[in-house]
Amino acid sequence: MAAKVPVQNDIATNTIGKHIFGLDTKGYQLGRPEYPEGLYAYLRNRGALFSNCRVFEVGPGTGQATRRLLAENVVTLAAIEPDPALAGNLRHACGDALALKVINSGIENAPLEQVSFDLGVAATSFHWVDQAKGLAAAMQLLKPNGYWAMWWNILHDPVHDLFSFEVLPLLKGVDLPPSLSGEMHEHYALQVNARLDDLRNAGFEATEYEVISTEVLMTAKQMRALYATFSMIRRLDETAREKTLSGIEAVVEKKFGGHVKRVFLTPLYLARKPRNVS
Repeated sequence: MAAKVPVQNDIATNTIGKHIFGLDTKGYQLGRPEYPEGLYAYLRNRGALFSNCRVFEVGPGTGQATRRLLAENVVTLAAIEPDPALAGNLRHACGDALALKVINSGIENAPLEQVSFDLGVAATSFHWVDQAKGLAAAMQLLKPNGYWAMWWNILHDPVHDLFSFEVLPLLKGVDLPPSLSGEMHEHYALQVNARLDDLRNAGFEATEYEVISTEVLMTAKQMRALYATFSMIRRLDETAREKTLSGIEAVVEKKFGGHVKRVFLTPLYLARKPRNVS
C-alpha cells in the first residue's frame, strides 16, 4: 500500500480539501485544464449568466472558472475559497479585477449578504462540501429565481477512458477523494440521479443536466502535471508520490507512444431558486 502523508482528520470529513491544494498553487494552476467554452455559452443561453449580474463561486482554487466569469463583465464575483493559500493567491491570479471579492471561508459560513446574488457556481469543487448544508447556504445567497450551477472537469475516469484504466493499478491503495468511489473510481458528478435529487431536496427547481466532451492530446509530462494536482496523489509521501507520477509518465511513453488522446467530460448541473422563496 502506498505511504501517505499523515492528516489530522480523515478525508471523509472533507477537511483535507481546505488546505491540500494550496500546497502547490503554481503546479495546480499549470496542471489543470480550462473549462470548455460551451459551458459558458450554455449558461448564457439559459439566462443564468449575463453582463452586470452578481455571482458567487464556491471553491475557485486558482481561478480557472473565476477568470472566465469575470470576462463576462459581471458586476460582482464573490469567490469563497476555504484554502488560505489559494485565497491569498486568487486576486493576483485574476489580475486584481475590481469585481472580484475574495472570502477565505467555507460556503456554510461565508460572510455575504443573503438573497443578493443572481448566480452561484461551483467548478470541480462541490464534492468537498456537505451537500445539504452547502446547497442550503447557496439557496440563501441567491435572489428569488436566481440560478445555481455546478460542474466538474472529469480528468480521471477508468470506466470511460482507456488511459485512466491503464493507470488504475498505480493508484491501488490510495485514499480516494470524495469525487471518486469504488474499485473503478466512479465519479461523483456522473451519479446523475443522486446529484439531481440533492438539488430538488434542497428546494431548487427547473433542474437540468448536460455533459460537454472535450478531446485533448497530452504528453507524458502534461499527464504527470495533471495527476500531480489530484488530492489522492498529493497525500502520498514524497517517495510514493514520485514513484506514482513516474509510473504515470511511463504509461504514456510505453503504451501510448508518448502522446495520449484524452476525452474530458464536463457534467453541468443547473437549477433555479423558486420565484416565491426569499
